Amino acid sequence: MRPMREFQGSSLHLNRADTSTGAIRDTEVNSLHESGVSLGETRLVIGVDYGTTYTGIAYATPHNSTCVLHEIDVMTTWGDQMDNHDKVPSVISYSPPTIEGEQQWGSSLSPDAVTMVHTKLELDVNSVSEELDFIMQSLDGMRNLNFQHIRASGNLAAYTHKTPEDVVTDYLTNVFEYLERVVDNFSQALREQITTDIVVTIPTGWSHRAINSTYRALSKAGFNSTTFPKLKEVIFVTEPEAAAIYTARYLRDTQGQEVLTNGGYFILCDAGGGTVDVVSYKVKKLSPSLELEQIGFPTARKCGSVFINEEFKKWLRALIGPTNYEKIDPNTVMGKITSHVTEGRAMRELMEQFNSRKKRFRGGEDGDITLELPAPLDDLTIHDKVDEGYITIKNADMQKFFNVCVGQIVELVKGHIHQIGVKGARPRNIFLVGGFGESEYLQRVIRQTFKMWNVEVRRPDTSWTAVVQGAVICGIEKNTTQNLVKATACQHSYGIKASKIYSDISNNPEDEVPDDLSGLSRAQGQLIWILNKGDVVLSTKPCRGSHEISRAFKKNEELTGRITIYRYSEDDYRPTQYGDSWEELTTACVLDYDLNCRFDIKELEHVRGRSKKDDRYVALLKIELVLDGSNLNAYITFKGVEVAVEEGIMY
Repeated sequence: MRPMREFQGSSLHLNRADTSTGAIRDTEVNSLHESGVSLGETRLVIGVDYGTTYTGIAYATPHNSTCVLHEIDVMTTWGDQMDNHDKVPSVISYSPPTIEGEQQWGSSLSPDAVTMVHTKLELDVNSVSEELDFIMQSLDGMRNLNFQHIRASGNLAAYTHKTPEDVVTDYLTNVFEYLERVVDNFSQALREQITTDIVVTIPTGWSHRAINSTYRALSKAGFNSTTFPKLKEVIFVTEPEAAAIYTARYLRDTQGQEVLTNGGYFILCDAGGGTVDVVSYKVKKLSPSLELEQIGFPTARKCGSVFINEEFKKWLRALIGPTNYEKIDPNTVMGKITSHVTEGRAMRELMEQFNSRKKRFRGGEDGDITLELPAPLDDLTIHDKVDEGYITIKNADMQKFFNVCVGQIVELVKGHIHQIGVKGARPRNIFLVGGFGESEYLQRVIRQTFKMWNVEVRRPDTSWTAVVQGAVICGIEKNTTQNLVKATACQHSYGIKASKIYSDISNNPEDEVPDDLSGLSRAQGQLIWILNKGDVVLSTKPCRGSHEISRAFKKNEELTGRITIYRYSEDDYRPTQYGDSWEELTTACVLDYDLNCRFDIKELEHVRGRSKKDDRYVALLKIELVLDGSNLNAYITFKGVEVAVEEGIMY
């Protein structure tokens, strides 16, 4: 990795020889002030591309709002025992290192490490079916709570109680450590005066929950105002848009009108490990500055190269049987219990073989592929299936693995050809970027499929880092770049006091009260947090949080009540009980609701008691908090009707 490059223009030049030994001296900063030079003219822009399989970091120190491509630096140094490349594997392990001192992340892993992989995909579990799938996997993995089977899996280090957000935070903390070494080339005095922007790339159509987890993980990992005192903005941009901006700029500068023409259209396909994103553009102007117009809407699917690996694993399990399969992948069970995808030593060795052949696979003219099973199956023989530890993947089977993903990618591209067709035009080029975009098989299928449209398929030689370099361009030219989403953090936690179903594990016995309506015990005076300090607030839409509570009324009772919204501002562990923390809370607002004027008591749920006087009428109230920028509003609704509101709450 090159050291932090020289500051441009007259504001400051960071001598490369000085960076090797550390910092610019504070006396140099003072002399610059005395000479009237403004440090504010120079910025630090950092691009972060956290991917399913690989992660990239790039940066630049521009003097103005125009990006020059050769001034973008891509990090390539990740420490000892790493295969130092333009990206680092998105892998982390909680297994202990050996005496060799492995870092236990990226590619520096101990031989027997159990690794957490593909965690990025776990941030975006946003459907009921996906949630249920996790539950079913857990039940299957626990073998009906037969923990002897779990213990027999052989490596309990695979288990972690951490959430996907926690795992991503730990991984990004390691990544940040090496970025900080670059930043440490500046003295503290200088760092305090450099305006910094951080640009983070995300897949198209990512859920708010996934964006929120990514933002929180980055902040906790070190990408925050503590490290960068003059952090101005954290910006989100979709991966295909960042890639398209970089690729168009790169091709214009290197190939000119051979590839891009004024008024021409192109499609950018960012094929990564987890997601494949596609976006299309019209070139409005090539010079003096490149102007692009986005056509239609970006689209995406989870059909990246890791799903080819999953197809291979399914095939292998069917080939050698579940019992043999678990011998080389015992952590399959452990992974299901934790809802994490894990890989142990044997499976990692096998997948290294498979990935090597996968990258070189071209399709039709290729022969069958032979792989050697790792120990303890290196001597396994199964008639017509395995020969002394060797398995054969027929060309047709390999194509089936690929086509599960490639077919979906073709459909995505067809959708964009249609979007351009609505404009009465045709695309001239399809640009393939991303790690999966390097696949000759994928390139071949797309070329053959779209040959009749006379569309040229191209893969720039910098395609692997197109996304992260595009992120830096977006940060430098943020004032003229469209579709950027700026992010800030929620400054406080907001919640209510309510009762919950009582649990012997998580509740204080003193809070237990009987519930005559349900027959269950409830824990009274519990704090339910609706908005969380540190949650992301996006410039494009408000941050919302809600919680439903039941209120029971007697037949002749007024249908009114009061709910208090509490605010908690500290960074430490938030209280869970009102009784032992009420002095730490601030009242944000009080909501008085009245159902009488809009509803009859008969519209509430009638719950019969032991006698008529014990009958209750229950209303399910929804409390919603909406934070738009710094404007906080609170609402109570019943059956979709607003029954209380407080706007402009002190924030």
